Amino acid sequence: MPNTCIVVADGARARLFTVVTEDSPRRRLKLVEHQALVNPRARAHGESSVSQVKSERNTNRQAGPVHPIGAAREQHRLEHERRFGAEIVHCATALVSGWRGGRLILIAEPRLLGLMRERLRRALDSAIKLEQLAKDYSGLSTAELERLFAIQGLIQ
Repeated sequence: MPNTCIVVADGARARLFTVVTEDSPRRRLKLVEHQALVNPRARAHGESSVSQVKSERNTNRQAGPVHPIGAAREQHRLEHERRFGAEIVHCATALVSGWRGGRLILIAEPRLLGLMRERLRRALDSAIKLEQLAKDYSGLSTAELERLFAIQGLIQ
């Protein structure tokens, strides 16, 4: 089996694995976790930095005309995810930097995948094949990921 690195991520956390062959009669492939990253700026949707929930519109009649503030919040969230995606790309390319071939499988929620895709393509050596899957598997345990990847044929 060629060198394989698997990155499982969402906007709040990322885990970087490599696939190794276990010395056993069944010659089973196993995931080895090398790094776990956490985005400290990620918050659950609908959560505010203060204790009360803010609406998506300014409804104070004395403040002037009503205007949406949700767009600014969304841009702020997007920038945090973009920075976290850059950190993930940096760690993943460092993990595969000595490889002369192989593949890197990026499994991320669709939005984060879109933010990371081009940056990762540019950073990877041309001998390393990039595969992508738009799924959020970040909450699964290592054993659950191994079973799921074996069923899907990502690791054999």
